[in-house]
Amino acid sequence: MEVTTWRAATLGVRIGGPNRDRYFSKAWRSVTVRIEGVPHEFPLSDTFWTTCPEIRGRGIPAWLCLHGLDTWPKGQPHRLQLVPLGGSTFELRL
Repeated sequence: MEVTTWRAATLGVRIGGPNRDRYFSKAWRSVTVRIEGVPHEFPLSDTFWTTCPEIRGRGIPAWLCLHGLDTWPKGQPHRLQLVPLGGSTFELRL
């Protein structure tokens, strides 16, 4: 699925409503995202299901910085791939 970079108090990945509804289960309290082969667990907040369909937390900011994706012009976030690997596990790719 295509996702975009996201910024507020920290950097993250915006999943978006349609992707959230298609690829995520409300039964999940967290998801595992492999970044450069390393698994990272991210909790899904209650607002993930309403107004904030983003994944944010440790691992994502450093990876975005490493690839020069930590800044972008307003309204033009970088596009990334979040690949479902089965269950609540995904892989983040450029």
